[in-house]
Amino acid sequence: MSLTWRLILATYAPARPAAKPLATVGLEPPPLPAFEQWGPVERAPLSHLRRTIADRMTLSATLVPHVTHFDRADITELDALIRRNLEAAREQGVTLTLTGFLLEATALALRAHPQFNASLDAAAGELILKRYYHLGVAVATERGLIVPVLRDVDRKPVMEIARELGALAQRVRDGKATIEDLRGGTFTISNIGALGGTGAIPIINYPEVAILGVARAREEAVVREGQIVPRLMLPLSLTFDHRVADGADGARFASDIVRRLEHPDQLLLGL
Repeated sequence: MSLTWRLILATYAPARPAAKPLATVGLEPPPLPAFEQWGPVERAPLSHLRRTIADRMTLSATLVPHVTHFDRADITELDALIRRNLEAAREQGVTLTLTGFLLEATALALRAHPQFNASLDAAAGELILKRYYHLGVAVATERGLIVPVLRDVDRKPVMEIARELGALAQRVRDGKATIEDLRGGTFTISNIGALGGTGAIPIINYPEVAILGVARAREEAVVREGQIVPRLMLPLSLTFDHRVADGADGARFASDIVRRLEHPDQLLLGL
């Protein structure tokens, strides 16, 4: 059909009825009490970055009905693989870490579960499925939490992901990240393992619809084939927008990530 005919049909086609916007919640906080009446206080102004983080987290927590699914991955083999290849990776200028494998596993799982690599257009009543996989990684800095974005993670081998991640994280910590380094993410990973803790429920990085929280891996006594053996277990928490996915969807997606982490040989092949 020619462009002219398409324009004519579009002109005379019946107008699409306006979609009913999904409900949102607006809250006005009450005035704070005068804390000085109970003792001395000090006021410290929020930095521009802290105010931005506060605004975005409030927006996400207010607009999005969060639900969290918890799981654990046995990364004993993955940890052994990383340790075996640390020196060889360093010789190529790469620091091999768990986060690189997490990025690879998550990107491949997102291809099989596209509703988590999306954004919700509430006004139109549509789910925008993104066919690219740009993953954000939360990086703690002295100025606050910053989320740089690695692009097309699903198309890259783990070594390349690790190389890019190291360079990107260093730019962020040095204050040299560009605006393009921080835009266009489709899914975020928040790995607090280096700081400790047994788990966390991060807030979704709006307008994304899901975020993966990762805590510190610990060696535990696990039953395997009737025997108690030491295994390195990694706690995971998948928080997602309940408007776009149900609990069963979240469980299947998290299980897919776990399966990939538990088979690092397949992960290296991009399977």
